Amino acid sequence: MDVQQHSFDLISSNGQRLSLTVIALICLSSFLIWPYAENTVYILLKFLLFSACCTFFIWQIYRLKHWRCQFVLKADGGGRFKYGTDFVLQGKPVITPFAVMFDVTFAGGKKRLVLWADMLDDTNYRHLCRLLQLASQR
Repeated sequence: MDVQQHSFDLISSNGQRLSLTVIALICLSSFLIWPYAENTVYILLKFLLFSACCTFFIWQIYRLKHWRCQFVLKADGGGRFKYGTDFVLQGKPVITPFAVMFDVTFAGGKKRLVLWADMLDDTNYRHLCRLLQLASQR
């Protein structure tokens, strides 16, 4: 019997950009609660850390514009990324109407993938959720 499989081609989505923006705003707003001090070294350190955080988040938003993930997922929990790396689903996926989160293990290590529903059309998102549920039941 053949194992069900489906190919997925993902690009960055509005949900992904919104999540990154919210994380950036939370991190950058934490600088507002730092205590006030007139020490030049303290002010310089605070400025350098704030600049580094801003640079990091700007770089992440820039990289997100070009982000793409292509993979094939099988109902038995196996899969393959476009660039040829085989992976296996690890643990139980978290499936919601807005996003799915699952861990994959491959030769180079382990990664957590968070995929927003608006990265795929409705049919492909349902296929992904169904395959993840089938794989977690095995």
